[in-house]
Amino acid sequence: MAKKFESPPGWSPPGAQFQSRGGTGHTLAGVLLGLIVTPIGIAFAAKGGSDIRYWVIVGGVTDRATAAGEIIVGSVLLMLVAALAGFSPIGTSVAALVWGIFPGLLHILYPDDTFRLIGDLPFLNATWQVALHSWVTYGFALISGFVLLGASFAALVRRR
Repeated sequence: MAKKFESPPGWSPPGAQFQSRGGTGHTLAGVLLGLIVTPIGIAFAAKGGSDIRYWVIVGGVTDRATAAGEIIVGSVLLMLVAALAGFSPIGTSVAALVWGIFPGLLHILYPDDTFRLIGDLPFLNATWQVALHSWVTYGFALISGFVLLGASFAALVRRR
């Protein structure tokens, strides 16, 4: 009697086609994609929110569709980063820390320096600086960071 059962040739366990085997490549691609897409999504959502706030204060409704579109584009991009956790949980975690949790905590610890730090970012005009400052000071950076971190933890637990 054989001590071990031998599988038939060519047989693989059910679900084996869904296992990922390229760890380093997936992780690196996920981290790069998360670090690139997350700030773009945040920028669109912040700019749209800032524009909506402006139009509500001023009372004009002429450009609300553009602002709402910016919010939708930003939200979809952040949703894609959350969905990226299924591909690379570490990529979503790094994006959450770099673009959400760290800026949110820095604002809590050093609130007077927030606008100066955002003003030092390259390629931003005054409108984008005010929008990002609002995003951070209202807590959305910290909130979105923890949401993305939660998505990466859920994907990590689901894999195991």
